[in-house]
Amino acid sequence: METDKPILELQAEMLGVLSNPKRLGILKVLGKKEKTVGEIASQVGIEMQNASQHLRIMKAHGIVLSRRDGQAVYYRLATPIIAECCELVRQAIMENLENRRNLLTRG
Repeated sequence: METDKPILELQAEMLGVLSNPKRLGILKVLGKKEKTVGEIASQVGIEMQNASQHLRIMKAHGIVLSRRDGQAVYYRLATPIIAECCELVRQAIMENLENRRNLLTRG
């Protein structure tokens, strides 16, 4: 377990970055294809400046990558595994809520 400590620390750091609902929204938007900051902001429902701040943080932690095409900067997920992980967490939440609902309706 001691040998896992550096990886566990990095994992906790990445999950901390992803613990923001706006950043999860950005991940969901980028799960489909790369987008500009303006497209991301519009689809997530936040200001462009706010989207840029979140993207900077996510890029610094290796969650997203960017590329410039003329004036536009496009962002994409560093790996699709990140989106898959978030979708699995969402599925677990939905399953948990369904189990709770079933317990309440039986009782």
